[in-house]
Amino acid sequence: MSGVTKRQEGKASKADRNGKTVQTILYQGNSITMARYEMSELQKNLMYTLQAAVRPEDTNDTVYTFKVQDIMHDLDRDPDNGYRNLQEATKGMMQVVFEMYVNGQLVQVNPFSSAVYDYGKGTISLRVDPNMRPLLTGLTGNFTTFGKEMAMRLTGKYAKRLYEMFSQWKDIGTFKIGILDLKHRLNLYDPESGKEEYNISNFFRFVIDPAVNEINQRSDLLVRFRQHKTGRKITDLTFTIKRVRLEQELFLPGIDNDTTLLGDKLVVRFGLRPDQRDYVLATFDLAIIRKKLLEIEKRNSSRPIENWGAYTAKVFGV
Repeated sequence: MSGVTKRQEGKASKADRNGKTVQTILYQGNSITMARYEMSELQKNLMYTLQAAVRPEDTNDTVYTFKVQDIMHDLDRDPDNGYRNLQEATKGMMQVVFEMYVNGQLVQVNPFSSAVYDYGKGTISLRVDPNMRPLLTGLTGNFTTFGKEMAMRLTGKYAKRLYEMFSQWKDIGTFKIGILDLKHRLNLYDPESGKEEYNISNFFRFVIDPAVNEINQRSDLLVRFRQHKTGRKITDLTFTIKRVRLEQELFLPGIDNDTTLLGDKLVVRFGLRPDQRDYVLATFDLAIIRKKLLEIEKRNSSRPIENWGAYTAKVFGV
């Protein structure tokens, strides 16, 4: 195809000389972060992989080619059915519409304009819509940054979206949003028809609580939230966001001796019940607790822990 360049991408993650995973930082325009759309876990992971491949100097004709066998392990929980799952995911993404405001204009756009599978070479080639390209490189001026590998570790589609939103506000530390606005972003509310998915209790049960819990246990953010009422109705949420730095949180003087902070972390991030937390704090020295928690974090970085509470309880024998 005349005038088209290809960027061949290899495996999704890299390692430094010490064998540690190196985070790929994604620069995502805030318009995407705040956009209204819905994607599955696999679709979001494919989107993250594509975002990592896009460069500011690429042209609108650039095609991004990936080896399916190289990326499926990172993209899908079911790599044995990689081609079939990926084909269904890209087909669905052709029907996904990002609805967002860019420079005061309402933009409705697909994440990419084409997906071409070459079975002989075992590759998939994607072409990004020109309206999306500047929003995937940080060229828009207002953008959100987060780690690609960290985002891909999250398994819930709502956890991934909320993680991006929290990342936008992580430097400020708080994020307040109306319930309907948040539902709109997650494609759970249509302001034109008034159709709304989930009543308030089920919204917390199936969306907010599972997403926040997973973010607290599997990402670099620690999040809490409180509800605000207008009359008797819950109308707004305020999220408090804290960046987790393991070495600082667990070892620096003035922080590592804070029993309250450590106890809070045992419950919020490591999933222990309050009675289990109390047992651990009463039974182990703080230095031993910190060491064990760091070992759990390192174990999770190499192979994600599915049930943090059960795993942490086993480590401490409670």
